[in-house]
Amino acid sequence: MAGAENSVRAAVPAWSMGLQQDFLYRRTNHIHEMRCEDVGFHLYSQMCCADERDRVQKKTFTKWVNKHLMKAQRHITDLYEDLRDGHNLISLLEVLSGETLPREKGRMRFHKLQNVQIALDFLKHRQVKLVNIRNDDIADGNPKLTLGLIWTIILHFQ
Repeated sequence: MAGAENSVRAAVPAWSMGLQQDFLYRRTNHIHEMRCEDVGFHLYSQMCCADERDRVQKKTFTKWVNKHLMKAQRHITDLYEDLRDGHNLISLLEVLSGETLPREKGRMRFHKLQNVQIALDFLKHRQVKLVNIRNDDIADGNPKLTLGLIWTIILHFQ
């Protein structure tokens, strides 16, 4: 089950082969064990489509971020993980805005939260509307809110 936390594992649905097979479905740091008969075909297909959309957005946004971070000699591989400490987020905003932002040098959670807060405060100062995005959401690697933050940055700076 340890490997299931980092990926989605879907067995062949029971409705397609007549077998009673379970699948694991991961959503925002929670793992739910479900059976296809329990959730129904429509909900099962919606969950798969949502995961596919999230995967495509993550890949696209990672490429966009790397395109700009290249100017600061930085690179990210995992959008959710590599923005958690705030350093890449601050570097991205520095490249996009042409301004220099302060940053905390430490590696403790407090420093990470502070760096993300610096980035969020900078965006608010630039009149970028951030709805329901807190520093701990990004520092914890929340996928939906990280995607939302990057999308907001793209809309503002493109």
